[in-house]
Amino acid sequence: MIPPSLYSGPFSYLWQVILHSAVAGLVFYVWSHRVHLPSGAAKRSILVIILVLPLLTAAVPGRTDLTFRDQLAWLDSGRLLAIPLVAGARLWHVALLVAVAAVALTVWQELAPALRWSRPGPHEVPESLERSVRSLPGWSRCRVALTSTDDIHLATGGWPWRPRLLVSRGAVAALAEEELLVALRHENAHWRAGRWIRSHGLFAIRLLQSHNPVALWVFREYCLEVEIECDAEAVAGRDPKLLARILLEIYEATDVRDIAARGALRKRVDVLLGRDAKPERPLPAATVLMASMFLLLVLPWLV
Repeated sequence: MIPPSLYSGPFSYLWQVILHSAVAGLVFYVWSHRVHLPSGAAKRSILVIILVLPLLTAAVPGRTDLTFRDQLAWLDSGRLLAIPLVAGARLWHVALLVAVAAVALTVWQELAPALRWSRPGPHEVPESLERSVRSLPGWSRCRVALTSTDDIHLATGGWPWRPRLLVSRGAVAALAEEELLVALRHENAHWRAGRWIRSHGLFAIRLLQSHNPVALWVFREYCLEVEIECDAEAVAGRDPKLLARILLEIYEATDVRDIAARGALRKRVDVLLGRDAKPERPLPAATVLMASMFLLLVLPWLV
């Protein structure tokens, strides 16, 4: 038996966001593999749709009404959640544990590291680094700070009108001038072409779904696609091996237990060096839009 609070109201909405995300993610995942969709704008658009669309389809009014569930809905997930397992536990207990685990992962792997990394150390920034940063497009007023870590690490923060760049002491010490410049170009690319606004807006939407494991996976995939896009912009007209060497050094320094981070770094290196090339099959924007409209019409009937 499912508690009434989980069958209707806010908890029901949270569950249905997960359900709709899972269905949309599965549909697009199978489709993208079938058409051999490479990294690019079409793939990023699909990931955005999976992240945003379920928030809308799960909010359609009247869907939690018992009449709709019994007579109109194509799938009443409440019946699935009520399936008994062992020792009095039911499937909804498993769903609740998964949601709690997703929240814990969000705090541990995304929020806590960001707060730790955002603290600069009391180190003087080299003038050459300042000049290199402020020579990049849109960064004439960028604030630069050094952090105390010996790892190779660069990250951007601040606001679009006043960017902030954090560079680790390890990056300054370990990277040659050309390597550091290509790393700076990569960070600068995150601020261009509206990437900063899109990424932060989607991160806010992702935090609204902290309970949703599908959203956690989709946002990470989106971030990886953005990293690949910024990699390409950073090495445009340059030797891609410069950036690939930096990524490999970071890969070697990454904890072997951090499978997700190491996998993302491998993917970026493979794309940079042309090892991950897929046959280009352009996917028209109209095709993505039609698939989204199809899901927009179908998902509300799953409750």
